[in-house]
Amino acid sequence: HRFLTTDHLMALTDTASRQGITRRLRELFDAGYVDRPKAQMLTMAYAEKRPMVYALGNAGADLLADRFQLRLPDVYWTEKNRRVKEKFVEHTLGIADFMVAMELACRAAGIIEIIPRETILAASPQNTRRREYPFRWQTRVHWNNEWQELAIVPDAVFGLHYLDRPEGKNKAYFFVEIDRGTMPITRRDLKQTSFARKLHSYADTFERKLHTEQFGIKNFRVLTVTTGRERVKNMQEAFQAEVGDSAPAGLFLFAEKGRAPEALLAWANGTGDPVTLG
Repeated sequence: HRFLTTDHLMALTDTASRQGITRRLRELFDAGYVDRPKAQMLTMAYAEKRPMVYALGNAGADLLADRFQLRLPDVYWTEKNRRVKEKFVEHTLGIADFMVAMELACRAAGIIEIIPRETILAASPQNTRRREYPFRWQTRVHWNNEWQELAIVPDAVFGLHYLDRPEGKNKAYFFVEIDRGTMPITRRDLKQTSFARKLHSYADTFERKLHTEQFGIKNFRVLTVTTGRERVKNMQEAFQAEVGDSAPAGLFLFAEKGRAPEALLAWANGTGDPVTLG
């Protein structure tokens, strides 16, 4: 995770004492193992009281690389954290909200394990592993009588390993889009940022099996978490109008923020039918 709040860390470590974990985090911060991005202070100045946001510090990166042989980016983490902007912190925390909740839901289920993006990348073709941005790929979309090359970068990539299912049918993979309700759903020009542009890129990925070429995986679904029921409905209508003839409804799943991960149940496909991930 790029950023995590005190609440995230308490949930992931099953910690009951906020005072205790806050004290430990302060010690880790003072020693340079974790950092606090300054951009969060802008939000705290006008928003309701919120938990502190933490990031990896230089000493923490060195420790993880040494102890667990992790290949971390060769960057100066304190400076990297200092440069981030408020909107980036907010969006990244939205991704963390989802991924932490999904991990907790899998723990509660007891028979599902998260497959992290690092594991997916490690099993990907060599060409993908060598790329500077391995989770970015090019798609080709026919729009207004011309072909357009569009890049797609999911907000998160993960898999689910179902421990009670037979080999070959026990893994599913997901590309995640965290929508804050600010992006236009459709635009006149597909070259401009829109949700419809994402629909077309993922539909092309499915049709030409770019997910197999890029990551060596045989299946994927796109999970979109957005701000409310009306936004979900508008996105489903966009799916049907834009790519409903070329992509199956189950390729795109939608949920309102705060409802999707808890029981792995609260999803709807492109035509509004309920879908479960568990």
